[in-house]
Amino acid sequence: MIESMEWLRALILQYPSFEYIIILLGTALGGEFALFVLGFLVAQGILPIFPAILFSFFGSFAPNILWFFLGGTNLIERMVSHRHSNATFLIITEAVYRISRGSHLIALIIIKFLVGTPVLLTLYINKTSLSFRKFIYYQSVAIFLSMVVIIFIGYISGRGFSYLTEISQNLYTAIGFLLLIVFIIIVFQIWLEKMFTNTKN
Repeated sequence: MIESMEWLRALILQYPSFEYIIILLGTALGGEFALFVLGFLVAQGILPIFPAILFSFFGSFAPNILWFFLGGTNLIERMVSHRHSNATFLIITEAVYRISRGSHLIALIIIKFLVGTPVLLTLYINKTSLSFRKFIYYQSVAIFLSMVVIIFIGYISGRGFSYLTEISQNLYTAIGFLLLIVFIIIVFQIWLEKMFTNTKN
Protein backbone atom coordinates (compact mmCIF):
# COMPACT_ATOMS: atom_id res chain seq x y z
CA MET A 1 0.00 0.00 0.00
CA ILE A 2 2.77 2.45 0.96
CA GLU A 3 4.56 1.62 -2.29
CA SER A 4 1.41 2.37 -4.30
CA MET A 5 0.99 5.75 -2.61
CA GLU A 6 4.62 6.65 -3.20
CA TRP A 7 4.36 5.54 -6.83
CA LEU A 8 1.32 7.75 -7.43
CA ARG A 9 3.00 10.66 -5.68
CA ALA A 10 6.10 10.31 -7.85
CA LEU A 11 3.97 10.00 -11.00
CA ILE A 12 2.11 13.24 -10.29
CA LEU A 13 5.31 15.10 -9.43
CA GLN A 14 6.99 13.85 -12.60
CA TYR A 15 4.05 14.62 -14.89
CA PRO A 16 2.24 17.61 -13.32
CA SER A 17 0.47 18.50 -16.58
CA PHE A 18 -1.31 15.13 -16.43
CA GLU A 19 -2.31 15.30 -12.76
CA TYR A 20 -6.03 15.71 -13.49
CA ILE A 21 -6.05 12.79 -15.91
CA ILE A 22 -4.21 10.74 -13.28
CA ILE A 23 -6.87 11.68 -10.70
CA LEU A 24 -9.67 10.77 -13.11
CA LEU A 25 -8.22 7.38 -14.03
CA GLY A 26 -6.97 6.66 -10.53
CA THR A 27 -10.37 7.07 -8.90
CA ALA A 28 -12.12 5.19 -11.71
CA LEU A 29 -9.83 2.19 -11.26
CA GLY A 30 -8.78 2.50 -7.61
CA GLY A 31 -12.07 3.32 -5.92
CA GLU A 32 -12.01 4.19 -2.21
CA PHE A 33 -8.28 3.54 -1.89
CA ALA A 34 -7.55 6.13 -4.60
CA LEU A 35 -9.76 8.67 -2.79
CA PHE A 36 -7.85 8.03 0.43
CA VAL A 37 -4.55 8.57 -1.40
CA LEU A 38 -5.85 11.78 -2.96
CA GLY A 39 -6.70 13.17 0.46
CA PHE A 40 -3.24 12.16 1.65
CA LEU A 41 -1.57 13.94 -1.30
CA VAL A 42 -3.69 17.05 -0.78
CA ALA A 43 -2.40 17.19 2.80
CA GLN A 44 1.15 16.93 1.45
CA GLY A 45 0.53 19.95 -0.80
CA ILE A 46 1.00 17.88 -3.96
CA LEU A 47 -2.58 18.30 -5.22
CA PRO A 48 -5.01 21.24 -4.96
CA ILE A 49 -8.15 20.31 -3.05
CA PHE A 50 -10.96 21.55 -5.31
CA PRO A 51 -9.72 20.10 -8.63
CA ALA A 52 -8.98 16.85 -6.79
CA ILE A 53 -12.59 16.67 -5.56
CA LEU A 54 -14.06 17.62 -8.95
CA PHE A 55 -12.10 15.14 -11.06
CA SER A 56 -12.31 12.36 -8.49
CA PHE A 57 -16.11 12.76 -8.51
CA PHE A 58 -16.32 12.08 -12.25
CA GLY A 59 -13.73 9.34 -11.97
CA SER A 60 -15.69 7.65 -9.18
CA PHE A 61 -18.95 7.92 -11.10
CA ALA A 62 -17.77 6.17 -14.27
CA PRO A 63 -17.61 2.58 -12.92
CA ASN A 64 -20.92 3.04 -11.11
CA ILE A 65 -22.66 3.50 -14.46
CA LEU A 66 -21.22 0.15 -15.52
CA TRP A 67 -22.55 -1.50 -12.34
CA PHE A 68 -25.98 0.03 -13.01
CA PHE A 69 -26.31 -1.44 -16.49
CA LEU A 70 -24.83 -4.73 -15.30
CA GLY A 71 -27.49 -4.88 -12.59
CA GLY A 72 -30.24 -4.83 -15.21
CA THR A 73 -28.95 -7.81 -17.18
CA ASN A 74 -30.27 -11.36 -17.18
CA LEU A 75 -26.82 -12.54 -16.12
CA ILE A 76 -27.21 -10.96 -12.69
CA GLU A 77 -30.74 -12.35 -12.42
CA ARG A 78 -29.44 -15.86 -13.03
CA MET A 79 -26.58 -15.36 -10.57
CA VAL A 80 -28.96 -14.20 -7.84
CA SER A 81 -31.26 -17.17 -8.33
CA HIS A 82 -28.39 -19.67 -8.49
CA ARG A 83 -28.08 -21.88 -5.42
CA HIS A 84 -24.33 -21.24 -5.16
CA SER A 85 -24.73 -17.45 -5.01
CA ASN A 86 -22.84 -15.65 -2.24
CA ALA A 87 -25.44 -15.62 0.53
CA THR A 88 -23.69 -12.86 2.49
CA PHE A 89 -24.06 -10.29 -0.29
CA LEU A 90 -27.70 -11.26 -0.83
CA ILE A 91 -28.43 -10.95 2.89
CA ILE A 92 -26.74 -7.55 3.14
CA THR A 93 -28.57 -6.27 0.05
CA GLU A 94 -31.90 -7.36 1.51
CA ALA A 95 -31.04 -5.73 4.87
CA VAL A 96 -30.08 -2.46 3.17
CA TYR A 97 -33.37 -2.50 1.26
CA ARG A 98 -35.39 -3.01 4.44
CA ILE A 99 -33.48 -0.49 6.58
CA SER A 100 -33.72 2.22 3.92
CA ARG A 101 -37.52 1.71 3.89
CA GLY A 102 -37.72 2.13 0.14
CA SER A 103 -35.53 5.26 0.03
CA HIS A 104 -33.07 4.70 -2.81
CA LEU A 105 -30.96 7.65 -1.65
CA ILE A 106 -30.43 6.20 1.84
CA ALA A 107 -29.79 2.74 0.40
CA LEU A 108 -27.13 3.96 -2.04
CA ILE A 109 -25.41 6.01 0.67
CA ILE A 110 -25.27 2.94 2.94
CA ILE A 111 -23.92 0.77 0.13
CA LYS A 112 -21.09 3.24 -0.58
CA PHE A 113 -19.65 2.60 2.89
CA LEU A 114 -19.87 -1.20 2.84
CA VAL A 115 -17.33 -3.80 1.76
CA GLY A 116 -17.98 -5.05 -1.77
CA THR A 117 -19.76 -1.91 -3.02
CA PRO A 118 -19.85 -2.93 -6.73
CA VAL A 119 -21.46 -6.30 -5.97
CA LEU A 120 -23.98 -4.79 -3.54
CA LEU A 121 -24.83 -1.97 -5.94
CA THR A 122 -25.39 -4.40 -8.80
CA LEU A 123 -27.63 -6.62 -6.66
CA TYR A 124 -29.60 -3.64 -5.38
CA ILE A 125 -30.24 -2.35 -8.92
CA ASN A 126 -31.36 -5.83 -9.93
CA LYS A 127 -33.72 -6.05 -6.95
CA THR A 128 -35.32 -2.60 -7.26
CA SER A 129 -35.28 -1.92 -11.03
CA LEU A 130 -34.25 1.68 -10.27
CA SER A 131 -34.49 3.97 -13.31
CA PHE A 132 -31.27 5.40 -14.75
CA ARG A 133 -32.39 8.99 -14.20
CA LYS A 134 -33.07 8.41 -10.50
CA PHE A 135 -29.87 6.40 -10.18
CA ILE A 136 -27.80 9.31 -11.52
CA TYR A 137 -29.39 11.69 -9.02
CA TYR A 138 -29.20 9.47 -5.93
CA GLN A 139 -25.78 8.05 -6.71
CA SER A 140 -24.35 11.55 -7.23
CA VAL A 141 -25.29 12.41 -3.65
CA ALA A 142 -23.97 9.08 -2.33
CA ILE A 143 -20.66 9.42 -4.17
CA PHE A 144 -20.17 13.02 -3.04
CA LEU A 145 -20.79 12.16 0.62
CA SER A 146 -18.48 9.14 0.53
CA MET A 147 -15.83 11.23 -1.25
CA VAL A 148 -15.94 13.94 1.40
CA VAL A 149 -15.57 11.37 4.19
CA ILE A 150 -12.80 9.31 2.57
CA ILE A 151 -10.79 12.28 1.25
CA PHE A 152 -11.07 13.93 4.68
CA ILE A 153 -9.75 10.77 6.36
CA GLY A 154 -6.91 10.67 3.84
CA TYR A 155 -6.20 14.35 4.48
CA ILE A 156 -6.07 13.88 8.26
CA SER A 157 -3.82 10.85 7.74
CA GLY A 158 -1.52 12.91 5.53
CA ARG A 159 -1.28 15.68 8.10
CA GLY A 160 -0.64 13.19 10.87
CA PHE A 161 1.99 11.45 8.75
CA SER A 162 3.86 14.73 8.19
CA TYR A 163 3.57 15.71 11.85
CA LEU A 164 4.88 12.40 13.17
CA THR A 165 7.70 12.35 10.63
CA GLU A 166 8.73 15.83 11.71
CA ILE A 167 8.62 15.37 15.48
CA SER A 168 9.93 11.82 15.68
CA GLN A 169 12.39 11.97 12.79
CA ASN A 170 11.37 8.37 12.22
CA LEU A 171 9.64 7.42 8.99
CA TYR A 172 8.59 4.03 10.35
CA THR A 173 6.58 5.66 13.14
CA ALA A 174 4.65 7.69 10.58
CA ILE A 175 4.10 4.63 8.40
CA GLY A 176 2.82 2.75 11.43
CA PHE A 177 0.32 5.54 12.07
CA LEU A 178 -0.86 5.37 8.46
CA LEU A 179 -1.30 1.61 8.62
CA LEU A 180 -3.26 1.99 11.85
CA ILE A 181 -5.71 4.37 10.13
CA VAL A 182 -6.18 1.94 7.25
CA PHE A 183 -6.68 -0.93 9.71
CA ILE A 184 -9.38 1.03 11.57
CA ILE A 185 -11.18 1.76 8.29
CA ILE A 186 -11.14 -1.91 7.30
CA VAL A 187 -12.39 -3.02 10.72
CA PHE A 188 -15.19 -0.44 10.55
CA GLN A 189 -16.31 -1.70 7.13
CA ILE A 190 -16.26 -5.31 8.33
CA TRP A 191 -18.28 -4.29 11.40
CA LEU A 192 -20.86 -2.61 9.16
CA GLU A 193 -21.08 -5.74 7.03
CA LYS A 194 -21.65 -7.93 10.09
CA MET A 195 -24.22 -5.49 11.46
CA PHE A 196 -26.30 -5.67 8.28
CA THR A 197 -25.93 -9.44 8.13
CA ASN A 198 -27.17 -9.74 11.73
CA THR A 199 -29.99 -7.31 10.98
CA LYS A 200 -31.32 -9.74 8.41
CA ASN A 201 -31.06 -12.60 10.86
